[in-house]
Amino acid sequence: MKINRVRNITPAEFLHNHLIANQPVIIEDGMADWQTDKFQPQYLDKAFGDQEVQIYNDLFDLQTIDSLHNYLSENFNRPAVTSAAPSYVRWYTKLRNVDFYWADKVFEALSGYWTHPYFLSDTDTIIPYTQVGTKAAINNTRYPYKGLFISGKGARTRLHKDPFGSNALLCQFYGQKKIILYAPDQEPFLMNEEAFVDIVNPDRHQFPDFDKAIPSYEEVLSPGEIVLFPGGWFHDVTCITDSISITWNFVPIQEVNKLASFIRQHPHDSQLDIVRFFLSAALPIDASAEEIVHFLSAQHESSKAITL
Repeated sequence: MKINRVRNITPAEFLHNHLIANQPVIIEDGMADWQTDKFQPQYLDKAFGDQEVQIYNDLFDLQTIDSLHNYLSENFNRPAVTSAAPSYVRWYTKLRNVDFYWADKVFEALSGYWTHPYFLSDTDTIIPYTQVGTKAAINNTRYPYKGLFISGKGARTRLHKDPFGSNALLCQFYGQKKIILYAPDQEPFLMNEEAFVDIVNPDRHQFPDFDKAIPSYEEVLSPGEIVLFPGGWFHDVTCITDSISITWNFVPIQEVNKLASFIRQHPHDSQLDIVRFFLSAALPIDASAEEIVHFLSAQHESSKAITL
């Protein structure tokens, strides 16, 4: 089944029909006024080739740090895909209070070449936290897991769902990606405690019910298209060609109670440091899970009057 595709969708329609309704969608015209030539491999290599980038495997495990030029030289325009899938550049902006090879300066340099998607509200977000009267435009504001994804043909991000029930947008600049999506209700067949099944080579001893899992969508994302992965949806993504994308995660204020419920149920989740970092304008960076839930619950009460 194919993901629903839309054009000229309003922020209210996107919020209610896809975020709140928890339904994937591809927006075909969301990048129409962006300078996509600035996100092609030749330009990125020329402008940032000497920068060190974060290189991961297919399950977000950091493998090494190398220059962008070296990665592109070794992984782009290969004549054929070998048996080993290429590694994956996931060049994130700062998401923790640690020194690292963050991409903030690169995004600052690129900020004039793209804009906040027309269909996505840049106010009233809880992650990242926005105070009343302020805006959080994606091209000049930090968002969780905001990064450049640069990958050679055959690179893959194995099946997973995004942290703390957040939503994710993936904007395709170069190349094509194959996307397979499973609805949240398929979790019993796809997970064993914290482990995710590899849908390409499933371990049926660890995941005995995998054959019961039914994918909801299989789709190809092409340049100029943006896909929404709503919170809780499982997705597996393979690069059909060499690929360049931008992605980020977010939680609108209308889902603040959902976020609070997740933290209440998972007080020791490994990604709560990310939540703390993006709530640090309102809470101490070492706030306990209970303190975060209390803050979010108060925000839920004050958000009841917000409409779009």
